Amino acid sequence: MGIYLEFVLDLLLPRACAHCREDLGRADGPLCRSCAGSLPPPLEPACVRCAGRRGGPSPFCADCAGRRFSCRLIRAAAAHRGPAASLVHAFKFRGSRPAVKAAGRIMAAALTLHPELSGFDALAAVPVHPRRERERGYNQAELLAREVAAATGLPLLDALERARAAPPSWRLGRVERRVELAGAYAPRPHVESLVSGRSILLIDDVCATGTTFEECAAALRAAGAADAAGYAFARAGSFT
Repeated sequence: MGIYLEFVLDLLLPRACAHCREDLGRADGPLCRSCAGSLPPPLEPACVRCAGRRGGPSPFCADCAGRRFSCRLIRAAAAHRGPAASLVHAFKFRGSRPAVKAAGRIMAAALTLHPELSGFDALAAVPVHPRRERERGYNQAELLAREVAAATGLPLLDALERARAAPPSWRLGRVERRVELAGAYAPRPHVESLVSGRSILLIDDVCATGTTFEECAAALRAAGAADAAGYAFARAGSFT
């Protein structure tokens, strides 16, 4: 698309910031400069394992303390509120590919702030059920992972599949999520040669309780992965 045509489209169809709805003008991306510069940081104080909110002197939240997990740790680029939540809404419910690409670039840039996420051998996107992907037109986690892969040079593996559908997880509490998502993810056929002995960093858009990452990590370990961790664009607050 030529510069002249872009200029005409901006005049006829002005774009609005995904969060504050101000006219974006010639701004690059779905957020205005002010909103892009005010993405809320991840939760503090945070659990050292799942990055969820914790209370008291323990470095772990109540859900992680004293337990072993397939997903060794979870981190996020931002907290799921303000401009970050608006960006998620834009690509998850309004079909905005520019929004998901912008979120992926933010994840790639923020990855350097988490040295504990270095040293992984490959990336894997959290899969969605084929029906959900057809409805939306894409898997947002895969688009996010592509941006992270481009920035890091890590290979993006097509390692997992959504074995069965479930209600949208944002409607569920912690216990309900565990019940609904148990066994919902599985390794793709013959994926062992891709993941065996390797450390895999899972990519998703939002982490609320860590259940999705845990189920995906368990599936990867069952296929022979040596290690698995999760990295989300946004971390939601703790659930009761």
